[in-house]
Amino acid sequence: MTRQNISIGTTANDGTGDTLRDAGTKLNQNFVDIYTHFGGDSNTLSTRISLDSDMIVFEGSALDAFETRVSVINPTADRNVYIPDATGNIIMDSATQTLSNKTIISPVINTPQINDLDSSHQYVFAVANLAADRNVNLPALTDSDTFVFQDHSQTLTNKTLTTPNITTPRITTSIDDASGAEIIETPATASAINHIKVTNAATGSHPDVAAVGDDTNINLSLTSKGTGAVNIKTKVAYTSETLTGATPAVSLLVPFTIFNRGTAVAATLADGSVTGESKKFVNIGAGATTVTPVSFGQGTSFSIIQNGATEAIWAGANWFLLGFDSASTQYITVT
Repeated sequence: MTRQNISIGTTANDGTGDTLRDAGTKLNQNFVDIYTHFGGDSNTLSTRISLDSDMIVFEGSALDAFETRVSVINPTADRNVYIPDATGNIIMDSATQTLSNKTIISPVINTPQINDLDSSHQYVFAVANLAADRNVNLPALTDSDTFVFQDHSQTLTNKTLTTPNITTPRITTSIDDASGAEIIETPATASAINHIKVTNAATGSHPDVAAVGDDTNINLSLTSKGTGAVNIKTKVAYTSETLTGATPAVSLLVPFTIFNRGTAVAATLADGSVTGESKKFVNIGAGATTVTPVSFGQGTSFSIIQNGATEAIWAGANWFLLGFDSASTQYITVT
């Protein structure tokens, strides 16, 4: 209702103003309007809302000794406070509340927590002290994806690692090239205990590929496919030993033995351990060298004079000289 003014005339007691009755009626109607605007009815002012000298006072659902008072901090300039066109609760800075459909621009968040599915536990995000501002960049995803964590078992797909330090990696199938074609296949072997070790080298030394593992004696196999062969593209050098003693035992751990003594040599050769292993012999000394294998398929022993050379191969039960011709006895003699 619009406020009703009491007409007081043009001059005092000129007879044009409202009568006392009309003035009282307007006063009553104005108070009724005020009462109803404050939540009461025409006779009773609201018991839920009141004013004191500094605040608006709101009574709760029960008329008791506790009220909510609303005030403002002294403004230093004109301020506008807008209440949105929506139903909801006012958000307080320290109250525990649930926010829905909020867009937060440039927020500063201290130790954020995210509830799990049943709200029984939280993911707590904690950070260390930084020396400067840092940016955490999220990729432009084309589909839903999952964060990767350092101690959580996860499968990574389409990742490029630049200069990684990898401790004991497990390669389940193969190592591939940039196009996805296999370079090295790594099939799993049940209860494997032996493997290869690749060692690099400093200046003047050579890298090494070795068979290692729990077994005492381990072969190192190179296998071609079908009728293919193991193709060695550079020259082959054999590790050697040089024997200068009178009665040496030939080592089976190196493929090449050199005899170099000025007088006669009586050497012994133990049985081989792998069918197909071979031994190469050269005598560069003046003394003739007689080699007596434990098992010799072509006799008892063979002799090599100075500048003579031969090769023996282990056939599983005996040693045999390769290319030996009993008529060619200039350098090699079999007895």
